[in-house]
Amino acid sequence: MSQKLESSQKHTVCIIDPVGRKAGLDHYNDSLAANLNKLGTKTIVYSNYQSEYSVKKFPFNFSNSPLFLPGILYSFYRAFKKVKVDRPDFVILHLFKPSDLLIWFSRKLNSINVRLIFIVHDVESLISERDDESQMRELMTMAEHIVVHNQYSGDELTRKYEMTAGKVDIIPHGDYLDLPSDISKNEARNKLELKTDAPIILFFGMIKPTKGLDVLLKAMQDVDAELIVAGRMRMNSVSDYSTWTDKLTAEGKLVADIRYISNERRDLYFKAADVIVLPYRKIYQSGVLIMALSYQLPVLASDLIPNKDFVKDFNAIEFFKCGDHSELSEKLNQLLSDPARLQFLKENGLALIKKNHDWELISKLFNKIICR
Repeated sequence: MSQKLESSQKHTVCIIDPVGRKAGLDHYNDSLAANLNKLGTKTIVYSNYQSEYSVKKFPFNFSNSPLFLPGILYSFYRAFKKVKVDRPDFVILHLFKPSDLLIWFSRKLNSINVRLIFIVHDVESLISERDDESQMRELMTMAEHIVVHNQYSGDELTRKYEMTAGKVDIIPHGDYLDLPSDISKNEARNKLELKTDAPIILFFGMIKPTKGLDVLLKAMQDVDAELIVAGRMRMNSVSDYSTWTDKLTAEGKLVADIRYISNERRDLYFKAADVIVLPYRKIYQSGVLIMALSYQLPVLASDLIPNKDFVKDFNAIEFFKCGDHSELSEKLNQLLSDPARLQFLKENGLALIKKNHDWELISKLFNKIICR
């Protein structure tokens, strides 16, 4: 009876996301919207890109632009005016760090009785040095439902902010299985002007202190391979790593692409690499991890609880002790000299993604919240 009622109810949802294509959330938004629409929940996205499901409401530029702040303020105001006219049942917002702007926007949505669902990617901000606890607590009180991507985040959120039972739902992050192109490893390397006969290690994503890039750079001193570092800086600068990058560059072992990486170039990097390393010091969940497994790219990650919980019963990731560059270099050398182990990780990683991170399954879990 409850299943029939759930499927017969028609709801409207708006996913509002100013970050969008700047951080790979466009795929998340569109995958969720596409599958919710299939379930009969009319869903549209307001973000910084145009697609079948998304309307461009936000500027695609970065915070170093002098027009960013007025542009983003105007965009949020315009999005609110549109929501006020359309009156969706729910607005879904991604939350990486709280802010005064997000609090203002959430208050405005609450004032017109729009129900909020926050997808909390980071329980504590990994891109801010300020204490955001009071802002986070206020946002949590304004949300009708809170979604996190794993048990670790759910436990941390409940402990830190004393969430009531039933307010926090654990829904996995969806896959990226439709992203990989048909290009071969050698073709990708040729396009990137990389060596075709040498092992290649990838570090991908935003570069900030918690990502542990320095640990990987130290480890690379004892690894006979080429390292690609691709992503933009946040809270640090290239000079912070020069002690190690200068030496690696002189030895021809480092390719640094420090900027926003387009979807096309990202595809080439993931296709060209033999292994991706996630040397994170702190993490709640990782879209890069899911993307790597979707590309069947073997993963070597620090042994943080969220990483280890992610694989559960699957032997799909190789681990090293967090912060230990000596163990990291040892594990890298072992992996790169063991083609059978690399193939095993590819196959198990893909099996894990298909079983636990399918967007159809994930959208049904979101729809249960919406129809609750």
